[in-house]
Amino acid sequence: MTLFKIYLFLYLFGFLIPQKTTHPVLNNIKIPVTISHQGGNKVYPDQSMLAFNNSVRLGIQVLELDVHRTSDSVLVIHHDTSIDRLTNKTGIIKEMTWGELQSVDGAYNWTINGEDYPYRGKGVKILSLEQLFDQYPNQLYDIEIKQNDPPIENDLCDLLRKYDIASDQVIVASFYDNIINRFHDVCPEVAISLSVNKGTKLYVLSRIGLERLLPVNSVIAQLPLTFPSPFGDLKLDKRYINAFSKGER
Repeated sequence: MTLFKIYLFLYLFGFLIPQKTTHPVLNNIKIPVTISHQGGNKVYPDQSMLAFNNSVRLGIQVLELDVHRTSDSVLVIHHDTSIDRLTNKTGIIKEMTWGELQSVDGAYNWTINGEDYPYRGKGVKILSLEQLFDQYPNQLYDIEIKQNDPPIENDLCDLLRKYDIASDQVIVASFYDNIINRFHDVCPEVAISLSVNKGTKLYVLSRIGLERLLPVNSVIAQLPLTFPSPFGDLKLDKRYINAFSKGER
């Protein structure tokens, strides 16, 4: 009986906690949302200007990309920690200079079928974030922070503010709580995406109707149909979606 009373209190208390969140970036996102993952890397080399140009030409709303920082503090667009997989050289991005990155063939190993390399030797370069912002200053961006150490959140925030796109054109994401929390602390005006860890907590609470007990400052959630957790693989379902979407976001 005591346990039931505690649960009932938490359940009712949860519904009393305000969870409304509004954000200017949501006014710029139209339904249905179209997002090009890594710029559209199934057609053109990953996160290359060729890929982003194609996405914009097709009318894609949101350009999704990943960001690291070079040893001389240039924010660059690249998925992997190293350049080994796609280029003709090897190296860890955070240990390389911008000049060193510009000397590599950015699409040397890019292939669709594992046999042909159509953009090898075609001058494809690893992009800086500034280059993309210069090319498309009015675009919407979904930026995932890949680099954890050393932190790059301050540099990213400064760049978003420099281009005056922080509050209404950008969503920033990370798989890790510490990264997204650090970024939100220094750049609170930017919309952030739900981390996997917090997403798992929300999932568990949604099973017992206590999702409102978890403060959620994320504007959007980007989750696969199934995602791993300490409780096993969790399946995305309507109940979870409703738990996240409660309140005006």
